[in-house]
Amino acid sequence: MNMRVPPLQLSQQSGDQHRWLWHPMIVGALALLFIMSGMLAWGLYQDYKYSLESAGERLQTQLRAYASALDIAFISTDHVLHDVSLVLESNPQPLEQQPGLRPLFMRSMMTSPSLDSLVLYNRAGEGLASVGRAEGIRQSPPGWVRAAMAAGSHMAMGIDDGHLGLAQLVYDSDSRVVGSVLATIEPEQIEAELESGEAYGHQRLMLLDSQNQLMLVAGEYNQQKVNEAQGELQRHFKLDEFAAFGTRLVFADEYLYAIRQLGQQPVRALAVIKRSDALVGWQQRLLISLLSLGSLMLVTLFFLKRWHDSLVRERKAANDLAHLYQAIEQMPSAIAITDLESRILYVNRAYLARSGYERHQLLGQQARILSSGQIPQSTYLDLWNHLEQGLVWEGELINRLSDGQQRVELAMITPVHDTDGRTACYFAISTDITEKKENERRLLRYGEIVDASSELMVLLDSQFRHLQVNHQYLAYHGCSRLEVENEPFWQLYEGGELHALLKPRLDAALKGTAFVLEAWLGFAGKGHRYCRISGSPVSIAGGQIESLVLNLADITERKQSEDALRASEERFRALADFSPIGIFEADSEGHNVYANRYFIETVGSSLAELNSRGWAGILHPDDLKPVLRSWKTMVVQQQQDWHYEARIIDRDGDVRWFRCAARRYEGLPEGETRYIGMVLDITQQVQHREELERKNEELERLSITDGLTGLVNRARIEALLTHQLHRYERYGTDCSLIMLDVDHFKQVNDNCGHAVGDQVLRQLAGLMQDNTRLTDFPGRWGGEEFMILCPNTDLAGAHRLAENLRHRIEQVKFPVIGQRTCSFGVAALHPGDHTGDLLKRADDALYRAKNNGRNQVMIEQL
Repeated sequence: MNMRVPPLQLSQQSGDQHRWLWHPMIVGALALLFIMSGMLAWGLYQDYKYSLESAGERLQTQLRAYASALDIAFISTDHVLHDVSLVLESNPQPLEQQPGLRPLFMRSMMTSPSLDSLVLYNRAGEGLASVGRAEGIRQSPPGWVRAAMAAGSHMAMGIDDGHLGLAQLVYDSDSRVVGSVLATIEPEQIEAELESGEAYGHQRLMLLDSQNQLMLVAGEYNQQKVNEAQGELQRHFKLDEFAAFGTRLVFADEYLYAIRQLGQQPVRALAVIKRSDALVGWQQRLLISLLSLGSLMLVTLFFLKRWHDSLVRERKAANDLAHLYQAIEQMPSAIAITDLESRILYVNRAYLARSGYERHQLLGQQARILSSGQIPQSTYLDLWNHLEQGLVWEGELINRLSDGQQRVELAMITPVHDTDGRTACYFAISTDITEKKENERRLLRYGEIVDASSELMVLLDSQFRHLQVNHQYLAYHGCSRLEVENEPFWQLYEGGELHALLKPRLDAALKGTAFVLEAWLGFAGKGHRYCRISGSPVSIAGGQIESLVLNLADITERKQSEDALRASEERFRALADFSPIGIFEADSEGHNVYANRYFIETVGSSLAELNSRGWAGILHPDDLKPVLRSWKTMVVQQQQDWHYEARIIDRDGDVRWFRCAARRYEGLPEGETRYIGMVLDITQQVQHREELERKNEELERLSITDGLTGLVNRARIEALLTHQLHRYERYGTDCSLIMLDVDHFKQVNDNCGHAVGDQVLRQLAGLMQDNTRLTDFPGRWGGEEFMILCPNTDLAGAHRLAENLRHRIEQVKFPVIGQRTCSFGVAALHPGDHTGDLLKRADDALYRAKNNGRNQVMIEQL
């Protein structure tokens, strides 16, 4: 909600505006009642239609259930009649002379529980035997049975004395009708099969045969009403023409009918109910709706009257509130009115001036719009507890103004009650006490600072008596505040040296001159302590000095530490100057603050000359950038230690190796960081190390190189092959191996000597190096056998490389022996291989090349 006009900003016009609303309200209420009446009439009409449709559906449902029960009974009865007629027709004696008719009928009755009676008639219509209800009652068949016998119809159905009957003719051996068997069905058995019983109190279930004879199955019997229903049905529906299967619903003037043909029989089931009986529920709802509408109209008129009376009272109250509003607007205190949900309804001018908001920015907003978020939750709980109990709450709130400033306000919030005694709104008046609270906090903060100070602080009056002292002062002297305050300052100190030292300075401080001094003083119970004492005058309004502040700090330990440090520094300098290693102290830029005699004599004649030469003047040009980069990294990353080995050009111009080390330390004034380090001449160590590295490299080269050909030896090939196998297993990179052998090399050694053979092997090694790639590893496997390891090369690539090398070798003329050829075997790594597997496949391929005529390349066979 965002109210543009506050509730208290009322005038005479507001009452007039409400009075003009009276007539539109009356018109609106009448229009609303008219619309509601129309909607009610439409709803009742729909309910009327629905009630009739529901009644018709219920009639059809019950009729289908009843018809299904009758169909089952007809099937059972037809089966009994069929069995009885077969027995009678199978006996050649006339019907009148056949024995055991009653036992036969009794057995048949027991097979069908729905049968009510069985009667046997001869052709003359005389009753011969009967069991059940019909026994001894009827001696002649009904008219529809006689008609069937006259017409020769094998089966007939009709109503007999209010019971549904089924008849079957009996024939002799010449197919002449000699009699009939009549079976009547028990109505109560059929009615018991109905699923849902009677839907309405006046509903009737009836049967109607082909001769329009009516049989009441369920419902109270009233011949007059049954005749009325039958007559109305005949006016709206021709019963003789009804021969279709299924259920038909007929809405007549006074009755509702549901008609259903029973299977293939000329009997119809009929459900009837009067419209008025089916609409009893709707009539009740109609009465209730009309009573409700009338009550609503009366209530509406009552409330319109009450509203008119309230307008009159509101007009008078509005005038009173307008006067009160003007008075509140002129008040200097900030006033706000909120509703029960803490939404702002009104603020006066003083409130707007203090908060910096416009009126439209506040009205309708939650009162917490001004909350700074620093008010404890307990304060809000206490506030609402008071207001909910109808009590006035008074306390401090921290509010935030529109410009972001926070102000402390002393607020009083009062519940405002209406004429019924219920709380209508809340009236809040507040006063800004920010400056007062700030002064109180400042004073408290100053007191806490003084008490927390590590120095001894005392306020003396003009007679040098204690006015106030801090906790440190009391703890240092071991006194209580009562023992010190208003007592002379001199009583806590031994001898007269303090009086002689301080009295002139205290007198000067009372005249406005501050002082600071450090001296050894004697304290009662503490002996002599080295202290720093400072004094300052305290002025009051008008510049008059009436007291002074003394700060005393016991710096005995610091004085002793400084003296010890000074002696330690002198010992360190003496030790450093006679040290056989260089010692230096540098800042983060690398400028030397200190260097011992050894370091200065090594690189320069003085510390000034050392700094003037700088890093570029003493470092070898090749080491200058790495050393500077390492030093800057240490400084930027604030590493604790730094180590480096570099060449330094001494003052004679000679290059010497030095091991440099430095450690970072802090604690200097203004947070400056220094580094103290050492330099050690390791020229001879470096020379020895370089010589050792050269020898180790030569040994390693010899260990992996074939001495005759200069190629890698067998051990190196095996190591490389194992490495490539690991790469293949991890990354799946291809790798192939070429194995070659000089053809008929034994003849060379036997005929020409081993010297010529060695020369051939060396020349062959050169050809291998010249005709392989930089990534390949040619090597000697043993004797005249060589290998080429081809990383990142598949079998086809290795085959091409071997073929090119074979072709190149056969074109070369070797010394003494002329042309010579080689045989090649090529294999590649496969999943699951070991080094032995690869070597064996390459060796097998090589020997196949030799066995097939030599001077050819063969690839592996898997």
